[in-house]
Amino acid sequence: MESWGIGLLNEACPIAKSFVAKAGFAVKETESDWSYFSEEWQSYLDLRGLSNGVGPVIWPDAYGPVERDKAYKSFSFRGWGGSSGHDAPMIAYDALLAAGADWEELMNRAAFHGGDSDSTAVIACCCWGVLYGTKGVPEGNYANLEYRDRLEKCGEQLYALSH
Repeated sequence: MESWGIGLLNEACPIAKSFVAKAGFAVKETESDWSYFSEEWQSYLDLRGLSNGVGPVIWPDAYGPVERDKAYKSFSFRGWGGSSGHDAPMIAYDALLAAGADWEELMNRAAFHGGDSDSTAVIACCCWGVLYGTKGVPEGNYANLEYRDRLEKCGEQLYALSH
């Protein structure tokens, strides 16, 4: 997981940029904002010691709820952590890195903060599913999920495509 951030910058972003250029929609606007996204992500990776895609992650000595709220706010575009396209996945990634395989800790970090926590939580939960499936997730969170059959079928198809 430590390599995901640098993979975003070095692999996924060039593909996305090429897609936008080929689509021909809002190209100028997207290109003018592109450097902001990349620079903010690079700063985050530098902060966490992940610029080369290898850990260990560097954490502040104190990184409880108060310190995380300050950090998440500092990652944000306008002071509302998780409300922008660059910082919502960044906060989710931060939470995933810190939580490891502990679902409750993931929720404490991705879902319970003073910013746009529903956005950061849903991104973190999707990534959790990729990593761990439903391991550690309380059954009440998924047992009666709307469209569960469809979602499971899509998941199986994505898995088949990736292997």
